Amino acid sequence: MKTEITQEQLDQLWNAIEYTRATISRFPEKSKEDPEWVLIHGGRAHSSRNFLDQAFNLVNQLKKELK
Repeated sequence: MKTEITQEQLDQLWNAIEYTRATISRFPEKSKEDPEWVLIHGGRAHSSRNFLDQAFNLVNQLKKELK
């Protein structure tokens, strides 16, 4: 059985990875309360979570097609 990924699906996966990577790979401001923590803009974190949820769902869809 052959499962194919469309260009749109591939773009969605790439976007989720790249957006989240950019969110966490910048040098965010360190927390003043706990230097082990960093501060990330809430909107950016929310968007990253949405992109990752979409990627997660897409990968699960593709895995089902492989069965």
